[in-house]
Amino acid sequence: MIKINEIPNNEEPRKKIMSKLEPYLGKTGPAMAPSESSFISSLLQVYRPQKILEVGIDAGGTTAIVLQVLEDMNMPYEMHSVDLAQKMTNGKDIGYLPKCVKENNLLITPSRSTLCGTHEFHLGKYLPQVIDKIGGDINFVILDTVHYTPGELLDFLVMLPYLKDSAIVVLHDVALNQLNNKYHKPDAHATGLLFSAVVAEEKFLNYEPTGKYPNIGAFRISKQTYDNIENVFLALMLTWHYLPEDDEITIYRNFYNRYYPAKLVEIFDETVRLNRNNIAFKK
Repeated sequence: MIKINEIPNNEEPRKKIMSKLEPYLGKTGPAMAPSESSFISSLLQVYRPQKILEVGIDAGGTTAIVLQVLEDMNMPYEMHSVDLAQKMTNGKDIGYLPKCVKENNLLITPSRSTLCGTHEFHLGKYLPQVIDKIGGDINFVILDTVHYTPGELLDFLVMLPYLKDSAIVVLHDVALNQLNNKYHKPDAHATGLLFSAVVAEEKFLNYEPTGKYPNIGAFRISKQTYDNIENVFLALMLTWHYLPEDDEITIYRNFYNRYYPAKLVEIFDETVRLNRNNIAFKK
């Protein structure tokens, strides 16, 4: 069931943490639009997760906002942020915004001298290489990585066995392929493809205040998600925008072999073979 405009908007956590960061970093802000940050903040407040996984960090503006929301809820939490990169293209550290938040104790208040929960970075490795350390019982995910196929589809298949029933998965840039900006091409549709392919108990979209289709969405997994996971494997059959290196493919394939039926791993093998032979990769 898709639910439109049923998640309340709350921009206060973003405003709150960015005002604290301004003396240290000027007016550097998160990559997400205010309405997108508000969507995540409100989902956190509605579902009150205790274990959060973020895949794709960049500067870490969203990470900082999530930490502010979690602290404002005054409940225990465990958050893990994963990124293959360790440096941004501008040379700054991946996640430098939440690092600044923690180093300067920006979440500490006069009434509380310690944080309610923990946050850990996992940098320089693929998700299958760190997910066992992170562990299971994850009940909230923010997935925001390369946006091109196979991209987010590969990582969703990794995290699914570690998610609790009814976990919320947030996907950023679900309409990126329609924005036609200078940074992305019309085939930047990995998150939109995943959002469409996955079977879920509920899917959430909040239209922009202008009425435009949103660039962020979420779904709540259920038994149906697991029972119909072949949809995501079949979605991988669409032509890939990039071909991962052989070692990356091996890492993901070995992981899938642990958790998924042989017939689905065979589909993965076949889509790898076809994409290797695709003329797009022979340019």
